[in-house]
Amino acid sequence: MATNHEMLSKLQQAGESGVDLSSPKAFVTHLLGCGDMEAVLWFYKPNSVEFDFDKYKKLTAQVTAN
Repeated sequence: MATNHEMLSKLQQAGESGVDLSSPKAFVTHLLGCGDMEAVLWFYKPNSVEFDFDKYKKLTAQVTAN
């Protein structure tokens, strides 16, 4: 499973590619287009089908702060 650092890197790369990081849907679509299903699942709450928006917002805040 990916680490926070790896996911920050994926977010940064997506942002540099023009993905709107304010939209979790845009980021997930980008990851699916890259065939990175594991990264998509990383943002879901454990043992749930619910996307963890708080986790996503926390990481995107770190990316946009840099």
